[in-house]
Amino acid sequence: RGERLVELYGMVAILGYSRKPAFRFATDLTRQTTLEKLTWCLQDLGGAPWEVLTDRDPAFCVGQTADGKAILAPEWVDLAALLGVVPKACRPYRAQTKGKVERMVRELSEGCLPWLSGQALPPQPTLADYDAMAKRWVDEVVGRRRHRTTGKVVGEAWAKERELLRPLPARIGGSRPIHE
Repeated sequence: RGERLVELYGMVAILGYSRKPAFRFATDLTRQTTLEKLTWCLQDLGGAPWEVLTDRDPAFCVGQTADGKAILAPEWVDLAALLGVVPKACRPYRAQTKGKVERMVRELSEGCLPWLSGQALPPQPTLADYDAMAKRWVDEVVGRRRHRTTGKVVGEAWAKERELLRPLPARIGGSRPIHE
């Protein structure tokens, strides 16, 4: 809160079958914040999938081996174990595996942000306000449409996929609750 403007960053997560997205906003790109926002995205999606594929962002990867395999950040490996997911990193320059997320990032800027500009926001919106609006956009706009590639209505496909997701632990690290 305050009178100053801050730059916002967005965490985008998307389920592979239904193409159901989740967005969370942040004011920094630290590993701790990124992992926290990913956890909230999984909560918004209804649980944890079997594996989580990420890009090679420094929040998830600390380098690569001589043969080009990603070296995952220890904090990400620990969180993945707690969430019960297999952490994986995309191979570099592999558009096929990153296309779903890249399209959703574009949609966030071309679809959600213009939609947000037409919504009533508090005079001094918080991250929680933006997160709630993005969630509403996903439910009201994205969830109702038929996906171009799959031909399925996103919300209907998500209802089926959600049954396969595993519940998230109630707390992270024994102290921080992950449920709002």
